[in-house]
Amino acid sequence: MLVATLLLVSLAAPARHPAVTMKVSPPARLTVGDPFDISFVVTSPNHSLITGPLADSMGVFVIANEKRTTRIHPGYDESTIGIRLAGFKPDHHSLPVFKFLVQSSGGVDTLETDTASVTIASVLPAKMQDINGLAPAEMFPNLLLWIIPGALLLLAALAYLGRRLYQRFRKIHALAAAPLPPWEEALAALDALPWREWLEAGQVKRYSYALSQILKRYIERRFEFHAVEQTTTELLASMRARKTPMREEVARFFARLDLVKYAKTVPPVEEAESAIAEVREFVIKTKPVAPSPAAARLGTTPAPATGSA
Repeated sequence: MLVATLLLVSLAAPARHPAVTMKVSPPARLTVGDPFDISFVVTSPNHSLITGPLADSMGVFVIANEKRTTRIHPGYDESTIGIRLAGFKPDHHSLPVFKFLVQSSGGVDTLETDTASVTIASVLPAKMQDINGLAPAEMFPNLLLWIIPGALLLLAALAYLGRRLYQRFRKIHALAAAPLPPWEEALAALDALPWREWLEAGQVKRYSYALSQILKRYIERRFEFHAVEQTTTELLASMRARKTPMREEVARFFARLDLVKYAKTVPPVEEAESAIAEVREFVIKTKPVAPSPAAARLGTTPAPATGSA
């Protein structure tokens, strides 16, 4: 009877929308290398999968420890995640913005923490003094007054000649090895990727990272904006701003790759094998269309490849 009552209460309780709160607990005086605690409380629908905390960059901080507990309530779960950080540069620093991925029956929600900062003091004394005094000056023989300037002039002449020779060889090499077009470079990189060996060895994260870098470099060279160093959120925003084709396909692709890279999700074999085909398809569909013979005779320029707007 009690079990049935609890089950009815659980079914009747409305599911809470995922949310996260953060509490920072530094000591009164925080110095370089001192650990301090941060606790997160994530509320989510029952039976949700929570991944995190994740951060685009930790900056001057490192994570020393992590613990988590989960309490189940009617209609929602309450997960408490505690991490211990340490900073290694004295100054007033902002903490990274931590992200949590909440997977439930309603889909995937991304939660971000509020901004916070801490002040890290140096462990060195305020005023430093020389440990040893200055050594006495040494008297140089008069001969060195001629040898040293002559040697410096000889080194300068050799450096000048070496620089001229290096620039000449560099120019010759640049003319001989012009860079491939972005689409040819990307397709060649995909052909050279030992992806079957990586998947058979269980190196799914390495495989996903390589595909991500090949696709980002192609997008950067093809559409002329800095994509390699951007996060997924920044990359998609740049593509929307430039109305880059096939944005929705790229968004879905990176969403799956981020789960593998950051949430350590292992996709099915068929999905992993199809990822390289998706990158190849994106490159082929977005490369410039070759002009037809008739268009070449008329001197017209073909329209660039387009995808979903």
